[in-house]
Amino acid sequence: MNNSEDLFKGVEDLICNPPPHWRVLSQAIINVSRNYVLAVDRKKGVVFQANTIASQKFGILVSRLLKDVLPDLVHIVDKAMAEGKAQVANSMQVASGEYRVSVNPILVEDELIGAICLLEESTEFEKVAKQMQFFQHLTWELEAIINSSSDGLFVCDAQANVIRVNPASERIHKAKAEELIGKNMRDLIKEGFIDDSAALQASQQKTTVSLLQEKDNRKMISIATPVFDNDGQIIRVVVSERDITEIDNLHRELEEQGSLKDQLQHQLLEMQLAELKIHKIIARSPSMIKILEKALKVSSVNSTVLITGESGVGKGLIANLIHKNSGRAKKPLIRINCGAIPETLIESELFGYEAGAFTGARAGGKPGSLELANGGSLFLDEIGELPLSAQVKLLRFLEKGHLTRLGGSKVLTIDARILVATHRNLQDMVAKTTFRQDLYYRLNVIPLHVPALRERKECISPLIRYYVDYFADIAGTRKRVSRSTLDALLSYSYPGNVRELINICEHAIVMSETEVVDKLDLPKGVVERAPESSLADHGWPEEMSLKQIMESVERQVMVQAVKKYKNQAAAAEVLGVSQPTIARRLKKYNIE
Repeated sequence: MNNSEDLFKGVEDLICNPPPHWRVLSQAIINVSRNYVLAVDRKKGVVFQANTIASQKFGILVSRLLKDVLPDLVHIVDKAMAEGKAQVANSMQVASGEYRVSVNPILVEDELIGAICLLEESTEFEKVAKQMQFFQHLTWELEAIINSSSDGLFVCDAQANVIRVNPASERIHKAKAEELIGKNMRDLIKEGFIDDSAALQASQQKTTVSLLQEKDNRKMISIATPVFDNDGQIIRVVVSERDITEIDNLHRELEEQGSLKDQLQHQLLEMQLAELKIHKIIARSPSMIKILEKALKVSSVNSTVLITGESGVGKGLIANLIHKNSGRAKKPLIRINCGAIPETLIESELFGYEAGAFTGARAGGKPGSLELANGGSLFLDEIGELPLSAQVKLLRFLEKGHLTRLGGSKVLTIDARILVATHRNLQDMVAKTTFRQDLYYRLNVIPLHVPALRERKECISPLIRYYVDYFADIAGTRKRVSRSTLDALLSYSYPGNVRELINICEHAIVMSETEVVDKLDLPKGVVERAPESSLADHGWPEEMSLKQIMESVERQVMVQAVKKYKNQAAAAEVLGVSQPTIARRLKKYNIE
């Protein structure tokens, strides 16, 4: 037997039969541990030592084989003794419990005699690990949100020291975050980096602060929001910054477009007035004649007129007639469509504004439509779309004839006659509180209701003839309307009123291939609602020649043949002509 074997045998005897005092001492040492400790013999795989809590947890361990009492540990223990180095498992199932297991080999004078196992319950460890993981993910999310924000973000402490700057702020200020972090806002103001600090004001006032600032010929808006702890003390100030230069430029462009729109409207109005001087207003029905008589009668006074009626009936034409025949005819008639102007701009359009009244306000200010109508008339179309805030100011003007520009203090006296129109029921709007009652009574001094075109059928035929000639002259040709076409137009209800009639006449002139406007030249919706006609129908206008009548009949035959027969060959066979003849006729009359 060599020395090594003697040593191992001696150690084995010591393990199996330790002196009483050694056993007591070693047991006391391992009992101090709050974790489960046990020692395993290498040669026999016997547990020769275990602390009290391990014995209580897993039952009697000492002098029993490890594979019998804790078989889950055999693999990691064997591996530790085979490799001669410590083994660790952060999460391991042992006897229906989850543990962090650490196994260390026992060496005596470089001789492996066994292993010590340390089992630590992993419940608390896992909780801490999960909490750390949660906070780590939360930190990543906050980082991503801050860094991806299109708005600049500054984070300062309670003393207005910069502790965080996101990439958007770096772009806005053209400075790196490391150049700003650690600096106080007071120092940045002194250095000329900014002219004022919302963060500094928020930390002093302990409330949210908004500032409009200029830097490098660009405009910024900064909003500083203080963050408080549970005791009400400021711990952080978060500053959101936005470059509003582009928004400001867009607002300025909108103002310029609005000015151009005013000019175009004025030019259009002049054209309308010129047309009224050349052409008489067409009115044949008693109801329309009565409205025109009233309009001419109220032209001589300055009373406010409320013109009502469906869209397209000619409310604007009535307003033009009143102004043209009034003592204000030499002064301008300014027209505003209240439904076509954004709510945020309607007040500045009506009452004007002074320089600096709002961001993007034109230098020198701008007169409103009421000022431009001074001495003349202001026609407010679609008055039912006027916002409530503007209704209040309009009422005040109607009562006193005074106005003040937005952002100004000077009171202006304006002499403008107010003409308004709407297709809506203002009384219903008053009942629903969407239109002011006092303004309604101020406007409803002289009401004029323009009847719908279907309510004045006597006007339809002369209107059709007038606009057919009008658009034919523009096209440089002469056109006549067939009897069936006129019947179709007279039977149509015209939901779009005169405006729709004008469009139908223009469509018919453009689509007509012959001198005679046929029913098939009308829009599909008009034809579908018209009464059916046949070849037996007669009664062509006396001015039509035989050739024109024959062409009209031939075209109707071609249309019916295309609908009835599947192809040109079948139609040719029934009509007794060749297929090329059918093809030529279809091409002549533009029939598909």
